[in-house]
Amino acid sequence: MSKFLFTIFISFWVLKTNTFAQLSKVSDDAFTKSNYPMSLNFQPIFLLNNTLRFDVEVQQKNKASAFIVGLEAISGNTSLLYYKRNDDKANDHVAGAGISLAYKLKFNPTEKITSFYLSTGLTLRKMNITTRGEDFYSYLDNGIEYFTYGDVEKKYPVESALLFGNIGYHKVWKDNVLIDLYLGYSYKMSSENDLLLKNRNYEEPVYGFNYNGVALQVGIKFGYQIKR
Repeated sequence: MSKFLFTIFISFWVLKTNTFAQLSKVSDDAFTKSNYPMSLNFQPIFLLNNTLRFDVEVQQKNKASAFIVGLEAISGNTSLLYYKRNDDKANDHVAGAGISLAYKLKFNPTEKITSFYLSTGLTLRKMNITTRGEDFYSYLDNGIEYFTYGDVEKKYPVESALLFGNIGYHKVWKDNVLIDLYLGYSYKMSSENDLLLKNRNYEEPVYGFNYNGVALQVGIKFGYQIKR
């Protein structure tokens, strides 16, 4: 019985060792970097805030650095993260776009793709927040302006600029599958609309569309290295 258990233990250990050896194999040679110089990354955490975000990263040849371009499509009802902050006003809708430019400097030598890194960049966003509900509004009839109360839809433009700096870890498995973890701080400057501030709360939470100030940011990217 003891020999049988010992055999099972040894078999399990060999299987475990081989499995983790494959998972820990990273692409850190010059051949891989020169043949897979670009990656396409997806950031799922942005979906929580009505944003679909993809990054394109391009490695610089013979340098331990890369350039990153991020594209954002912003759309959907804002009820998920803002419902309690805006009472029962769950019919708000946001639509817009954003673009991000960043520079990544890796700690490892130039021939290595997997590495800890520092990055800094700028994100610009432009959107409209559409509110729906009951409110006072005016209308013209025969040149006379009247005021009444009822269902009304209003659009509020919001623009923002975000400066950020991160420290992260970029890891590649088997030449093309990658994961990128980052943590850092950002400073956001957003346009202010007095009517929007009066009727809604999109400025207090650090993830708010028209938040102003310093914020901690954390994220994870899943991606694929594209072969030349």
